Amino acid sequence: MRVVLLFVFSILVLFAVFTTIEAWHAQDSHNWPTAKGTVTAFYETPNYTYLVGGKKYAGSYVSCNEFFSRNEAIRNSAKYAVRYPLEAQVSVYYNPRNPALSALETKFDPHVFIDIAFFVLMAGVCLLGFLFGRQRRPWRLFGF
Repeated sequence: MRVVLLFVFSILVLFAVFTTIEAWHAQDSHNWPTAKGTVTAFYETPNYTYLVGGKKYAGSYVSCNEFFSRNEAIRNSAKYAVRYPLEAQVSVYYNPRNPALSALETKFDPHVFIDIAFFVLMAGVCLLGFLFGRQRRPWRLFGF
């Protein structure tokens, strides 16, 4: 049982770390520089291309919140189809350290911090269960 708790703890910590990193990128995206882009296709969300430093990049994130919430794109697909038609000129916010990471909208949804707090809380419960949980000693069944 304790090994299972350790495994679940590890998975929850990984989720918390990755979600925190993506949330930080999303929150910071309003400070990113912009480039001119063009909508080139539409598959649930618009695909767009843009140039940074003479190099061409492609992106498909509309909202910065899609970095940590993949369902965001599906929920807003109909709105995106109207807002970003094919061949539309768009402003693309891109990460200056990694220009391949980009978004068209930078309004951050802070509710992700509730998810992160949940992951951390559950990881803490698993860690406590691992550290202080009852150890089974099968040899005691035989009087050892």
